[in-house]
Amino acid sequence: VNYDRAFISGLYPPAELKKRNKDYKTVPVLEVGRGKEMVPVMGSDNILKWVDDNIPTAAFKFYPPYDASPDSKYAEVKSAESFLDRLGLWIIYYHWSDEGFDRTLGPFMCRNGACCCCCCIKSLPPAKYGITRFKTALKSALPEVFDANGNYDAPAATKAFFDDLRKVEAMFKSDGQLHLCDTPHPNAADFMLLACLNSFLGTLGDAGIPAAFPDCLHEADCVRTWKYYERMSKQYPLKFRLSCAGMCCR
Repeated sequence: VNYDRAFISGLYPPAELKKRNKDYKTVPVLEVGRGKEMVPVMGSDNILKWVDDNIPTAAFKFYPPYDASPDSKYAEVKSAESFLDRLGLWIIYYHWSDEGFDRTLGPFMCRNGACCCCCCIKSLPPAKYGITRFKTALKSALPEVFDANGNYDAPAATKAFFDDLRKVEAMFKSDGQLHLCDTPHPNAADFMLLACLNSFLGTLGDAGIPAAFPDCLHEADCVRTWKYYERMSKQYPLKFRLSCAGMCCR
């Protein structure tokens, strides 16, 4: 979310935040109150916790009740979130690596008028910037996807990616487990996983971006994760586009 733009009603980083805090990052921000009384809730974790604490009519909680014990359900959900941060790095790889860009963002940009030819799209400033920036970031975050010369190593990347998917599969202890950490309702980690799977398997909801690796769960033999994705993506479809009626006037 950039400073001047609001993609979702209710998630809007107001311009005055930049004046208050020069270190303010482009993270999701929830405004609580208006004008001088406005208090920003910054960051996904804090927003979800605020919703848990302040929306009594919600159908479920994103986090189990806080418990400092390392064996608690709360700790289990936080641990799953921590691992899924790594799974999120694969979204970057499979969208911005050489093979990924040609399959996903390249065709998407062409279809939406950025360029008439997938071969030329990489020469446009936004694409060049993204490809260079994320390659640099991945060298420290996912070093296993590079060879000794610093080039992408697709077979090594696929192997490491499948290893991580199998770790997700191991989180489902039985065919009857509906959610990560076996909570009675979806938790924050579930929605992190669903967002990742939407990128790999689907079209990122109504965004229409081509799937990054549509056969990954089948090739990695992650049967329970596939059934989970089929059910969750129908139950909680990802939506970016809001109708005018669904947006609030500011």
